Amino acid sequence: MAVSYSNTDGAIGITDGGTPRTMTIKAREDITGGFWVNGSTAEGVVGSGAETYVSADIEGYTVSTQIGSRVIGLATQDIASGTYGTIARRGDYLMPCLSGTKIGSVYAGNPLMAGSAGTVLPLGSSTVVPQPGAAVGAYMYPVARAISTGGVAGEFVVVSLNL
Repeated sequence: MAVSYSNTDGAIGITDGGTPRTMTIKAREDITGGFWVNGSTAEGVVGSGAETYVSADIEGYTVSTQIGSRVIGLATQDIASGTYGTIARRGDYLMPCLSGTKIGSVYAGNPLMAGSAGTVLPLGSSTVVPQPGAAVGAYMYPVARAISTGGVAGEFVVVSLNL
């Protein structure tokens, strides 16, 4: 049986702290529910007043292979290209670990970074290789904290998302 690194049910939230933190984005491409999302905008799309912002100002796209990416959220469901959808920015979610046999287990309480697709891995994992000339750790951004422990490929953990 092949190992799946995605949750076929999308991003499964188990708590939201009483205050769900989500954002509406416009999908630049098809985005799979439960996958990390990067954002893009034209320069200077918003002004100093709230009325200058509209949901179309933030375009999202899937983070498929860029481990340690600077993500803006987690897709809560599938979003078709050109349509609007929701990304989570805070809350507790069930997420799959990137293979623990290669990068180490995820331990409860430890900070996490975004793995490929919709996975998580320990912050500082040796899996991340900086670009030539980049500072050490330049591609390691904390996005969450582990609430439970896991690490075998395809195993799920409870993650407290904090973006």
